[in-house]
Amino acid sequence: MDDLVTVTAAPAVAAYVSNSACAHLEGRTSAGHSFSLHLPNTDQPCGHRHSEGRPGRVDPDVAVDVLRTWAVEAGRTPSTEAVAAVVTSREDDLPVMQDAVLRLFAGLGFTPEAEILPVVNPDDPAFGDYELVAGMADVRAAREQHTVSRGWPLDDDLKATPQDLDYLRFRDLLWSSVYGGGATRDELVAQYQQLAARWKKH
Repeated sequence: MDDLVTVTAAPAVAAYVSNSACAHLEGRTSAGHSFSLHLPNTDQPCGHRHSEGRPGRVDPDVAVDVLRTWAVEAGRTPSTEAVAAVVTSREDDLPVMQDAVLRLFAGLGFTPEAEILPVVNPDDPAFGDYELVAGMADVRAAREQHTVSRGWPLDDDLKATPQDLDYLRFRDLLWSSVYGGGATRDELVAQYQQLAARWKKH
């Protein structure tokens, strides 16, 4: 985000959606303001392991004010009520997260645009069984997170393994590259081949 704002000299906002369940929102302005927000905006574990960490809960009034300020600097006309409706909603009250993010962007003053087609197909056969392995890794990582959050003893067999973490990092890299701006398909294929070779005997 910082690089994008530096290159364009314009405000930028982006959201990374995890399995339609939660989103990590980042915003920057050319004036140096920045924000990070997790949706739903709560301290409760979301069930997904955010490899680079996740923002904690932000006071809803502060979050709405920060988002409104960002939108105004971006030359948009935000709807405070529409932004607040997303930021203050509980998980059960939100639509699938990608729709909640689009609703938030509309509240910030953006109009719907044409669909952006992916430049990397996440279902490309060249990525082998990463999705199956990462899916199982996600289950173990979520189970570990849940156990720790409850203060229960954490046995070794409940911990996410190094292989789990490697596959989760690869999945994050792949999905952050689907619409461009990340790794190329060739780079991802090479990364997957290294990953598969590393864990072939495990």
